[in-house]
Amino acid sequence: MVDTRGKKKLKEVEPSRVTNRIVLRSRREKAENERRRARLVENPSPPPPVPFDLDTAFEGVDEYDGSDDNYDDFPHVNDAFFESNHPSAGGSSGPRLEPEAPFVSSSSSQFVHVRRGARGRFESSRPDSEEGSTSKRKKAREADSWILDRSGPGGPIDHSLIPSFGGHVAYRLWDDGLGARRMDSFKLSTRALTVNYLKDYKFQSEGAAALVERTGLRKLLDCSIQHLDGPLLVAFVERWQPDTNTFHMPFGEMTITLHDVAVLLGIPVGGDMVVGNESVKAQLCEMLRVEQLNERSKPSLKSGGLVCAEAMQQVGRFRERDSEVRMFLTCLLGTTLFVDRSGDRAQVWPLQFLGDTRRVRKYSWGSATLAYLYRQLGMASRADCKGMGGCLTLLQSWIYEYFPCLRDQKLGTRGLVCGEPFAKKWEGVRIGGGAQLMNERLDHYRRVLDNMTDEFVFWCPFGPRPGEMVSRSLYSGVIRCMSVEEMYDPSRCLRQFGYVQTIPSDPLPPVDVCRSANVKMYSLSYGPGLSELWKAPHCHSVQLDSISRPVQKPEDTEDGYLQWYMGRTHPRIVCPSAADQEIHHHLSHDQLAVKLVREFRTVIEHPYDDHLDLLLGLQGFLKEYDEATPYQPPPQY
Repeated sequence: MVDTRGKKKLKEVEPSRVTNRIVLRSRREKAENERRRARLVENPSPPPPVPFDLDTAFEGVDEYDGSDDNYDDFPHVNDAFFESNHPSAGGSSGPRLEPEAPFVSSSSSQFVHVRRGARGRFESSRPDSEEGSTSKRKKAREADSWILDRSGPGGPIDHSLIPSFGGHVAYRLWDDGLGARRMDSFKLSTRALTVNYLKDYKFQSEGAAALVERTGLRKLLDCSIQHLDGPLLVAFVERWQPDTNTFHMPFGEMTITLHDVAVLLGIPVGGDMVVGNESVKAQLCEMLRVEQLNERSKPSLKSGGLVCAEAMQQVGRFRERDSEVRMFLTCLLGTTLFVDRSGDRAQVWPLQFLGDTRRVRKYSWGSATLAYLYRQLGMASRADCKGMGGCLTLLQSWIYEYFPCLRDQKLGTRGLVCGEPFAKKWEGVRIGGGAQLMNERLDHYRRVLDNMTDEFVFWCPFGPRPGEMVSRSLYSGVIRCMSVEEMYDPSRCLRQFGYVQTIPSDPLPPVDVCRSANVKMYSLSYGPGLSELWKAPHCHSVQLDSISRPVQKPEDTEDGYLQWYMGRTHPRIVCPSAADQEIHHHLSHDQLAVKLVREFRTVIEHPYDDHLDLLLGLQGFLKEYDEATPYQPPPQY
C-alpha cells in the first residue's frame, strides 16, 4: 500500500516555499538596485550604448522606391551605430574602432552613413569630447570599402571608371568566392494580374474611355510583356554599372537610350521633366471621397501604394469622368512604367500630373521611365539586393531587339501596325521548371555573355541614324523622375547611333553618392541646376559628326578603345572554365546566321541602293554557313 500522506503535505507546503523564494529574490534585486543608484549618484556615467544590429534596424521602414528621400526616415539607425562605435562622442564604454579599421558594422561589411557628404564621405556633427578622437573618426570615415581602390579578380586594373565596383554583385560572383546570386533568392517585380485587370476594365462614366485614349498611354497595356525571362534579365543586371549607367559587355558599353524608349514603348521623350511633389494626399482624399486617409480608404491604399482594383471600384461608383480617368491613368503608370517592389500596389505620385488630360502628352514620360529604370538597375546590381522593379518590359524587349541570339526558340511574336510600339510584338515565354533549372539557365546566360563578341549585336535595330529620328536621344545630362536623378550620356554607346565608338570622357561624379553593397544605403544626387540642361537640348547634345564618323562595319571602334576599356572594366562575370569552349562553338555558328540576317536586313530596308558587292558577300556567307558544323541548341527548360 502506498502512503499518500506525505505527498499531501508536500502539496500543502510547496506553494509557501515558492512564495518565499520569490520574496527573497525580489528583496535581493531591490537591494542591488539601491546600491546601483547610490553608486550612480556618487559617480554619474551615461547608460551603456544601444546595441546596433543592421539586420533588424530597418524593420518598419517602407520599401525603398528608387529615391533617396526616405534616408532620413531612420535616424535612430545612424545614432545607434555612432554611439556604439564612437564612445568618445557620448562618453560610453562601447566597442572601439582601431585607427586604421574601416567604418563597418559587425553584421555586414558595408557602411552606415552618419551623414552623407561629398562623394560618399562621412561627416559628423557631434562634438568631440576627447582629444584626438577627430583624427580617429577621420581615418575611419576615409575607408570606404564599397569604393574600389585596387585591382580585383577579373578586373578592373584601373578602378577610376567604376569606383563603386567593390559593392557590385559581380565582385562576389567571380569564381563563386563569396557566393553567387541565385534565381530563388531574387525577385523581379511585375504587375501582370493588375495589367490584365486594367485591360478588361469597363469605365462607369461616359466619355472616360475616349479621354484615356487621347493621352496615348493606354497602349502601354498592350505592349506589356506578361511572362518575363528572369534568368536573362538577371544576367544583364549583373553587367550594369551605375557609375556609367551602361551595360559593360566584353566588347564595349551599351545602354538603353531615349530613342529605344520612344520606339519600344511609344511614349513621348520630349517635353517637361516629370518633377513635382511627392505627397498627393489631398488629391487622393478628394477622389476617394474621404476627409483623411484612414480606415475608409484602407482597401484602396496600403502603405502608400494603390491597390488598383479596389481603387478603381471605389472611384468608379461615383461616376465622375475626370476622377475615374485620373485614377485609371495613375494605376496604369504605376503598373507599367514605375513598378516598385511593394507587392501588388502602384505608386500614387503620378496623380499630380494628370489633372488636365490635355497636358499629359506634354510631359517626358520616356525620360522619367528611363531614369527610374536606371535607378532600379543600379540598386539591383548591388551585392545584397534581393529584387528589382522598373519597366521590365522595356528591358526585356530591348534585349530581344539588340541580341537576336538570346531570344528563346519558343518566343512568340505578334504582328505590328504602323506606328505601334515595337514592344507589342514580344509575347514573352512562360519558363517552367524549379529553382535548379532556373539557376542552370542563369549560369548558361552568364557564360554566353562572357564569350559574346560585337558581331552578335544589331547595333541599329530600328533603322539607321536613330539620332535624327529622335533628336532628344542625343541629349547629354541629368534625367529625372521626381527625386530620382541619373546621368544620361549617349557618347558612351556611339555604335548604337551608327557611329564609330571613341574613348569617352570620364562620367560626371555626383555631389552626394553611396553605392554600397547594402541597397538600403543607396543614394545619389547631382545637386541643383544640372537638370535644367534638359530645357536647352540643342546646347547640351552630343554632336556626332564632330566627335566621330559613321561606321563602315557595326563593330568599328577607335584605335585604342578596346585597350582603354578592358583595363577599366570587369569584362567577364564568372571565371573561365572548360564549359566556355562549348559555348564559344555554339556562338561561332550563330555568328554566321547573325551576319546573314544583318546583311539581308540592310538590303530589304534600302532596296534602291547599289548592293552588288553586298550580294556577292552574302553568297560567300551562305556557302560558309552550309559548310559549318550543324548547330546543337542548348536544352530548353
